[in-house]
Amino acid sequence: MAVPDLSSSASRSPCPEDAAEPVRDEEIGALFAPLANFPIAILAVSGGADSVALMHLASRWARQHSPRTKLLVATVDHALREASRVEADWVGREARALGLDHETLTWVDDKPSSGIQDAARDARYRLLAARARSCAASGPVAIVTAHTEDDQAETLLMRLARGSGLDGLTAMSEQRALDEQCVLLRPLLGVSGARLRATLRAAKLKWLEDPSNDADRFERVRLRKAGAALAGLGLTNDKLALSARRLGRAQAALDAGVRTLQEATRLDLHGGAFASFDRATWLAAPEELRLRLLARLITSYGEQAEPLRLAQLEALEDRLTDAVFEGATLGGAAVSRHGSAVRVFRELGRAPLHTFPLPPGATEVWDGRFRVSTSVEVSDIPEVRALGLDAFAQLRQQLDMPRDLPARAAATLPAFWRGAELIIVPYFAALPGVSPAWGTAKRLYSAEFLG
Repeated sequence: MAVPDLSSSASRSPCPEDAAEPVRDEEIGALFAPLANFPIAILAVSGGADSVALMHLASRWARQHSPRTKLLVATVDHALREASRVEADWVGREARALGLDHETLTWVDDKPSSGIQDAARDARYRLLAARARSCAASGPVAIVTAHTEDDQAETLLMRLARGSGLDGLTAMSEQRALDEQCVLLRPLLGVSGARLRATLRAAKLKWLEDPSNDADRFERVRLRKAGAALAGLGLTNDKLALSARRLGRAQAALDAGVRTLQEATRLDLHGGAFASFDRATWLAAPEELRLRLLARLITSYGEQAEPLRLAQLEALEDRLTDAVFEGATLGGAAVSRHGSAVRVFRELGRAPLHTFPLPPGATEVWDGRFRVSTSVEVSDIPEVRALGLDAFAQLRQQLDMPRDLPARAAATLPAFWRGAELIIVPYFAALPGVSPAWGTAKRLYSAEFLG
């Protein structure tokens, strides 16, 4: 079995970064303070210098400041190299030497022929989030990564190369909710990789060298190797990271502006069936705020896996300003005009909506828009699928429906089925005055809009 490629102070020749200052004990408390809000924190440790430093610093912080916070070290084995399992085992031994539990999470899916780094990143977060949810009974769980100031700068440059707008250029956030049970923390975003390596060298600690870090086929590697030339032009990582943080400040201000616009336009989400807002008030707002509000609604209702392309969004916004605009589709959402209002709802017909069985006591996300659940009291396994136009037409004859509900929007609502039998449509069951013969089914089946 191959031995991992280890680096340490003994295996390095002097270089300018050796003058970097290790992370001081008095800094640790502030860096890791957010972890104290979580009973369990999962440290994502690959074995590289940054993540090994994260593991040692977090362990020191827990002993000194928060011994009640349980730290679990998780290594994702992407199974892309023969040595990956050996490296994960090495991380396990290092974690246990610190008195920390360790688990290896393996990416077992088929690997794509292209875009492997993006796919590996998505798999990594998916595995970490699943592990976090499995221990969420004790309270919210933090997934802690070792992203540094260098990662911040590289991400900014990569997105600049793609012509990203403000949202793409803003800083990685130090804290981001992945769902109701799981929060992503990045406590080292203000620390350079050089300082983390200096911290390991000062403690005579080793780390692993990933050979893919020298592979020029990866964009991030090419940017890293160009670092010296960029620094010579004044584009140092700390300056780039500072710009990203300042852009993030501007983004926060725009987000506040969008919230104000939502109120001014009397935005109504209609429980997830569709969104509506006043067109005239929207047209009077600055273009950037109009675009952002439109993007949020299309993302919420359209279940689009890929980010919206700004050029397409701008083209739709331009069409919406036209007095003769009637309707268009983008990102899986339909946008239409109804009198003085603009409506946004899930597009119907272009692609089939999701269908899956939901066992008793289970909860899943349906179509990226609704969290659907069944009670443990349910005796069989119903199927969750869209209501459909025909079923809605029949319900409309039986129920007192809201007059402003578009049929094509209602047809995309989640419904529970037993074969061809409609069990319940939670959206309608929750409306005041709508009480068909669903009886106790109201408390057995639920659908919560996530927008």
